[in-house]
Amino acid sequence: MSLELYAGKLAYQRIKEEGLTAQQVRLIVGASGGPKWLVLSKLDQYLNDAFLKEADHPIELIGSSIGSWRMACYAQKEPSKAIERLRDAYSTTEYPGKPTAKDVSESAQSILDHALGIYGEHQSHHDFIVSNKQRPLNVVTVRNRRLFNHPSNLVQGVSIGLAAMANPVSSRFVERLFPRVVFSQSLASSPYRDVQVNERVQLSSENLAPALMASGAIPFVLEPIRVPGSKARWHWDGGLVDYHFEGPFMQEQDLVLYPHFFPNLIPGWLDKGLPWRRAKPGHYDNVVVMCPSKTFIDALPDSHIPDRKDFSSYENSTRINNWQKVIKQSEQLVDALHDGLSKDGGRSLVKPLEQMPQG
Repeated sequence: MSLELYAGKLAYQRIKEEGLTAQQVRLIVGASGGPKWLVLSKLDQYLNDAFLKEADHPIELIGSSIGSWRMACYAQKEPSKAIERLRDAYSTTEYPGKPTAKDVSESAQSILDHALGIYGEHQSHHDFIVSNKQRPLNVVTVRNRRLFNHPSNLVQGVSIGLAAMANPVSSRFVERLFPRVVFSQSLASSPYRDVQVNERVQLSSENLAPALMASGAIPFVLEPIRVPGSKARWHWDGGLVDYHFEGPFMQEQDLVLYPHFFPNLIPGWLDKGLPWRRAKPGHYDNVVVMCPSKTFIDALPDSHIPDRKDFSSYENSTRINNWQKVIKQSEQLVDALHDGLSKDGGRSLVKPLEQMPQG
């Protein structure tokens, strides 16, 4: 099987009893991961073209980094076309030589503009996203503390270094050095439960694109962003605190849908080297994780999901060719989900979250 479904305790029981339907879903999560999202792009389109159309209620969206860009596509009037624009622009990106942070930021801004469908001064897609009551969007970033509020690599190196040293003791130190900021369509509710959000900012047509750029501003790789409506601080990649999202989430009875790159749930970006730091199953009681199986991944070019390191590991033409093959092969994920839902509502597809092989 190319696609696997892992569900927390409550979600697993509900799917076994009722099957998986869009009517059960109240939140969709998009994780950080750069090019890894390409393996999900066809699945993203299917979810919007077929599965989610059965829901007649609002479904909230939350994402960090590339996950926020995907969720911004989900919030557009024609999500599938937006996802296709993002995929086409992202998967064919080329850099001559070794790019600077300015080069990468300019390229990222161009990709984002293409995904949002913004050309010149036309702002209608921004307006639709921030006012879409059926798909309210939440974009996660972090910002500097006043002491480290400078865009230079030296200052940021110090703050990242301090966070990295303290993180093995507690991830709370990272959140204190890089406070979580969430840009939301509605400030009346939060997609989190028992999670510290230091600043919540109203999402608007003016700050949508800057917030999305900030959410993906990887330290040392892209330039930081100042975002209108928030404190006068530099903002960085939300994956520093919500890489794969620790949870728990606001919804307790309804389900959280989480299309993910692989069976690995790492809470924060700095947790990648800490094998004991993984998302707690109890925080995922109502979460359904959809991810490619090991068999599917092994069949990809070089048995490899696209990664940011591919930009330096492959020549442009080889990388782009590999990524196009991955996109094509990811149609298998769509077929597996469609077949599983058609057969028995996904009952035979779903497994307890505890069986997810971390790694």
